[in-house]
Amino acid sequence: MYIKTGPLHPAPFHVSMYSMPLTMIKDLCSPRGFRISLVLLLALGSGCGTIRRAAVRNVAGVFSGPSGSNVFVEDNDPELIRDALPFVLKTYEALLAADAQNRELYLNAADAFVKYANLFVHEEAQRLEDLDFKRAQYLQKRAAKLYLRGRDYALAGLALHYTDFEGRLRDDPCKILHALSPKDVPLLFWAAAGWAGAISTDLDNMSLVADLPTVEAMMRRALALDEDFEDGVIHEFFITYEGSRSAAMGASAERAMEHFHSAVELTGGAKAWPFVALASSVAVHKQDYRMFEDVLNKALAIDTDTVPKWRLSNTLAQEKAQWLLDRSEELFLDIEENK
Repeated sequence: MYIKTGPLHPAPFHVSMYSMPLTMIKDLCSPRGFRISLVLLLALGSGCGTIRRAAVRNVAGVFSGPSGSNVFVEDNDPELIRDALPFVLKTYEALLAADAQNRELYLNAADAFVKYANLFVHEEAQRLEDLDFKRAQYLQKRAAKLYLRGRDYALAGLALHYTDFEGRLRDDPCKILHALSPKDVPLLFWAAAGWAGAISTDLDNMSLVADLPTVEAMMRRALALDEDFEDGVIHEFFITYEGSRSAAMGASAERAMEHFHSAVELTGGAKAWPFVALASSVAVHKQDYRMFEDVLNKALAIDTDTVPKWRLSNTLAQEKAQWLLDRSEELFLDIEENK
C-alpha cells in the first residue's frame, strides 16, 4: 500500500511488465496487421453470434500471444510503451463487448489496466506531488479509476465460474476464497492488485480503505495457491505491504524481509523491483539509509539485457531507484548520521 511515511508514499506493489499479454502494435501497420484489423471489424459487426465469437477469439489469440507480449516487455523505451498501451486497453474492451464469456480476455484486460495504472499513471502522480500538486491529484484520481476498472474485469472473469463472486466475497470471503484453485490465481491476483492500487490513491476514502482486509485475504490466498506466480510478484506486493506499515497496524519488517528473500530467490536477483520495494518500504520506515542505498544500488547494477522478458520492467524499476536516491535527503531525517 501507499502508506505515508514522511514525504514518501511507497508504491503498493510493482507489477512486472514481463508477462503482460499485449498486442504487437507494429503488426497492425503491416499487411498482416491490416487483415487482423479487418477481421476485428467484421467480427464486431457480424450479425451471427457464433461467427462473431469465433472471429473475436481468433483476434484475441494474436493480441495475447507470446510474440505480441514480447514486443512490449522486451522494449527499452518506457515512453513508447506508455503511449501505445491505451490503444491496447480499448481494444480489449471492444473484444470483451463482442465476447463477454471469454475468461482469458477478462484476465488480459485486468492485467493490462492495472499495470498501466500502476506503472505509468500512479507513478507519474507520485513524482509530480512536489512539482505540480493539482496535476498530481488529477492523476491520482485517474489511476484510481483505471485500477478499479482492472479489478472489475478480474472479478467479472472469476464470476464466470463462481456465480456472484464479488457478492460472496464481501459476505463470506473465507468461504469463497477457499473454493478457488491454482488456475484462478491470475484473476485473483489482478483483482486484489487493482483493488489495493485504488485504495492507495486515496487513504482518506474510508469506504474504500474498509475493503483492505478483503484485499489482504485475496492476496494471501493467491500466495498460498501459487507463491511462484509471475516469478514472485505476490511476494513483491507483500514486501511493501508488510514493510510500509507500523507494527501497531499488524505489519512486520521481518515478514517483509522474508518476502524479499523469496522474490530475489525466484528471480535469481536479476529483477530490480524487489530491491526497489524493500528500499521504499522497510528501509525508509526504519530510517535505515545504508540499507536504502545498498539495495537501490543493487537494482541499478542489474543489466537490463540479461533477461529480455524483464527488460522493460527493469528499466522502469531503475528509473524509480534513481528517483528515490535523488530524494534521499527528503526521505531520511539524519542522512549524514546514517551514512
